Formats: sequence, C-alpha cells, structure tokens
Amino acid sequence: MDGKMIDLTGYHGTCSNCIESIEKHGLDPDQVKYREDHWLGQGVYFFENWDKAMWWAEDISRKNRNRGSFPVIYQAALSAKESEVLDLDDEKVVDQFYSRILNVQAEIEADARGRYPVFDEQKLRAVYFDYYKREYGISIIICTFSKPCTKSGVYRNREDLKKQIRLVQALGVSYKEKQICVSEKECIGNTVMVYNGEDEVV
Repeated sequence: MDGKMIDLTGYHGTCSNCIESIEKHGLDPDQVKYREDHWLGQGVYFFENWDKAMWWAEDISRKNRNRGSFPVIYQAALSAKESEVLDLDDEKVVDQFYSRILNVQAEIEADARGRYPVFDEQKLRAVYFDYYKREYGISIIICTFSKPCTKSGVYRNREDLKKQIRLVQALGVSYKEKQICVSEKECIGNTVMVYNGEDEVV
C-alpha cells in the first residue's frame, strides 16, 4: 500500500503581488509566511474547486496590504504516496488521527503553551496538524469543512446570514469546502497560471 500514489488537481488563489516569488520559487511551502492559525497547519493551500480559489484570490486582492493588486489562480498537479496523505474525509483515517493525537495530547499542548503565551483554539489547530505531519511523515492533508455560510456564495446582509445560520443548525444542510494543504514542495508538480485577473490563461 505504501507505494500507491495519490494524484490530485488543486487550485491556488492568490494576488498578483505574489507572482514574482512564485515564478522564482514555484509554489513552495518553505516560502509561505508562517501563521499560527492555519486551518491545517503550515503549507501551500489549494482548493479542489475553481470557484473557491477565485473567491479567495479576489478577497485577498482587496485587502489593504495588497491594494492595487489583482486576483491570480494557479493550477497544480499534486502527488504523494498514499502513506503521506492524511485524508480527513475518510472516517477510518479520522479515527486513527484522533486515536494517535489523544495518546499525546497533554504533551502537545504543554509544548504549545511554552511557545505561545496566548494560547487559543485557532493556534491549537495548527499546532496539532503540524505535530502530526512531523511525527507521521504527512505531506498532504485533505479536509472538507462544513460551514453555515460562506462569502464565496450569495453573500447576504448580516440579518439574513443570522437567519441562515439558524436554519443550517436546524436542517443540517451546510456549505462544503474542500481544502488541500501541501507541506512538501516535491508534492507540487506541474504548475500553471490559469487566471491573471482578467481572463483565463490558455
């Protein structure tokens, strides 16, 4: 089983300010700015869905620090051995993940508190995933998140969103967002810019 390869296609949304770095280094996890609140730990993030990548690229292009930039999307071929992929959409994998984490939970949290004086749940998430990648040789994490609302959909006013969130809780029908976090550069193969702010790039 160790030798079986998992092949995926991912879409990385970013802003034009990053083009020079990407052209120089490629989509390289070592070039990504360290963040304590990454959902799946440190790495380059991809969406399975083009529209989600477009939403993300447009959103970060509007931020003050990126003023004057435009949205860009890269498509990349992602590949790793099955043993290096943590697919959290697989129930058996999730069960193994929690089983392993529970065995060392106190140790992980004690270490994290030593590094982060202000320790909250968002930081806890990244700490756990980074620990797991290191301990078990994980290069790619896949996870589909459920959300009660999303700015990438039809974004309504605040009052309607509150009503929608209550409906999601009552009906159990939520938005799904699959993210792919790659922490090893060798897992990111053929990469091409497929959107440059105005048009799809042929």
